[in-house]
Amino acid sequence: MRTPLSLSSKVVLTGGTSGIGAEMLEKLLSGGHSVIVLARSASRLEPRNGLEAIDIDLSDPSAVRAVAADIAARHADVSVLINNAALQYPVALTDPNFDPLKMDAEIAVNLLAPALLTHGFLPGLRRQGMGTAIVNISSGLAFLPKQRTALYCATKAALHSFSQSLRYQLEADGVAVIEAILPLVETPMTAGRGSGKISAREAAEAILAGVRRARPEIHVGKARLLPLISRLAPGLSRKMMRGS
Repeated sequence: MRTPLSLSSKVVLTGGTSGIGAEMLEKLLSGGHSVIVLARSASRLEPRNGLEAIDIDLSDPSAVRAVAADIAARHADVSVLINNAALQYPVALTDPNFDPLKMDAEIAVNLLAPALLTHGFLPGLRRQGMGTAIVNISSGLAFLPKQRTALYCATKAALHSFSQSLRYQLEADGVAVIEAILPLVETPMTAGRGSGKISAREAAEAILAGVRRARPEIHVGKARLLPLISRLAPGLSRKMMRGS
């Protein structure tokens, strides 16, 4: 049975300029895959064989719809979509200086962009069938939210539900819907926060290994414990996350 990335594939990757995305990009290119990177500063990437870099503001729904249509028209053989880009603003909504426009951006990048890109590439993925995949990069915070990033946690919980529902819709089409559920990872987004992080390289390796196995959910590192902890000790888990 053909699984995603088992053969040379054409991949669309959001947020491939730093952190986990940059590590995945390197591994995909070195593995012989072609990658189209969508990011705000994608054009800063060093030109490579197999790489196409497209600058885009993923918080702009119109731009996301347009770029999906353009790529789908030029590259009918895109077989894997990796929705990796995310925003996180660690600010309390009770802070009078909090900019509410940041909420729009978080929802747009973390949830709406993955949904719009999925919609844009679905016709081609369904046409190819087995061996294609939609990969959504989520977080253990979808199951156990923390105090300081309420909206980020909410978008990851929504992405988790979106992934589950989409999986049901595509069961008969051969398109794998894969969710990677991550622990705290050392990236520019988490700089200066938290401890016990895994490296972006470790996260990328775990994600791509799970994609090749077409695992519906890839629980990376400590993230595999969070759903269990929240069920077995909900009071303790809430107390633990309230101060984080």
